[in-house]
Amino acid sequence: MPRGLWWALAACLLAGLWRIGALVAHEPLIALANSYDEVRYSACFGLYPDRPESVPPDRNSPEAPYSRYRFVVAPDPICYWSTELLFQGAAAAVFHAFEAADGVRAHSVRWIGAFKILALLALWLGFTLAWLRRREPWSALANGLLLPLLFADPANTIYLNTFYAEWTALLALYAVAGLILIHEGRPARQHAFALLALAAAALAVSKIQHIVLPLGIAVAMLALGRWRDRVWLWKGKALLLGALAGIVVQGVQLQRDSDAIRAINVFNQADVVFTALLPNARDPAATAQSLGLSPQCLQYTGKRAWQMPGFPADLCPELMKVSRSRELLTLLREPDMALRIGWAGLANLHPWVAPGLGLVEGGNFAPLPAQFFSWSDLFAERPVLRAILFGAPFLAFVALLWHQRWRAWPRLLTVTVLTIVVTLGTLTVTVLGDGLADVPKQGHLVYNAALVWWIGALVTGTSQLFARSRRR
Repeated sequence: MPRGLWWALAACLLAGLWRIGALVAHEPLIALANSYDEVRYSACFGLYPDRPESVPPDRNSPEAPYSRYRFVVAPDPICYWSTELLFQGAAAAVFHAFEAADGVRAHSVRWIGAFKILALLALWLGFTLAWLRRREPWSALANGLLLPLLFADPANTIYLNTFYAEWTALLALYAVAGLILIHEGRPARQHAFALLALAAAALAVSKIQHIVLPLGIAVAMLALGRWRDRVWLWKGKALLLGALAGIVVQGVQLQRDSDAIRAINVFNQADVVFTALLPNARDPAATAQSLGLSPQCLQYTGKRAWQMPGFPADLCPELMKVSRSRELLTLLREPDMALRIGWAGLANLHPWVAPGLGLVEGGNFAPLPAQFFSWSDLFAERPVLRAILFGAPFLAFVALLWHQRWRAWPRLLTVTVLTIVVTLGTLTVTVLGDGLADVPKQGHLVYNAALVWWIGALVTGTSQLFARSRRR
């Protein structure tokens, strides 16, 4: 392997660790404040912010994050199953050990961040070494660049010292994509099949919003293999097995019943109806009637659930009867509305750093400190750059299919297909599951997928130029 590659990979590691460490270890804590979503996971272990006992333990704190948590017995706790619980469970075990050893009651949330960082480094090093063993230096470099340029971006690292599941979903997607690419063109192996199925299941269980994403990737890989190689790729079969396992787990979870889960469902339904369907309908009154809503509900058009002056089901009782099937039928009757909603979802996909929540402990909706650069800053106010960022993979897909140019870059075709599936799948589920109320946070993986595509494409282009210059 070229000596320069080792230096480049070492630089990627050091730069990535420096960027991650600067934010994770910052005082005061920099992390995404709790919009209430965190409680769905932290409650599984009885962990809540270290606040006065007069404050209900499950109350949200959107103005600022908390760095200290303690075990609290809360009434009727809600617990969402997620791959994220692996990291929180490890931290909870450490917290229990501290309490048993010296009676400490308040614990640092940075322990969760530490476990998440270790998981990232294990994956990153594993894929880097795998590419080196295959003697593919450019692929190793592309993977190496992901650490400082992608994973270390504050838009991702603000989830490290939190109970949010976004980081876990990102790692699961990284594992899925990395395993697909590292085994490109290789025969099936039992351990590789099992790892890919496990990664797909982990992605499906990471967040309810990603329940069908691995299934979409599995179908895409099966179709790609059948079209390109005239075979059903074993990778597609492994993904399908893991995706179905994850769907079963999430299906059971969605059938659970409690006051808290019913309330969350009502809020999500309100967001879909009032931020997506009605604002983008040709005739909002007619659409409301087809959904079974009374005319009085129209006054909340454009409002997020939390902006309504009361509980959504009390203000608009018919909301409880609006099923997913009825929403889909409405979209089928008004395909132009579906297109407008999709465009609005893409247009609302900024900034990448989730807006509306504080990022600095002790602050009052304080933004990310100026010393931390994020790609989010570059794209937030530049719609043309966002169009290039998200549109390039779709244009590349057409170009690769033209006269079968993909034969020269088969791996780039695979990355392009993965990027398109993640973009379309994530946006669709986000808009149909939560409306346009929280697109940047729920569409978090879309930015990551697009940036991965660009890093891969630029490294591929550089390798081609390098090869041509050496032949001269």
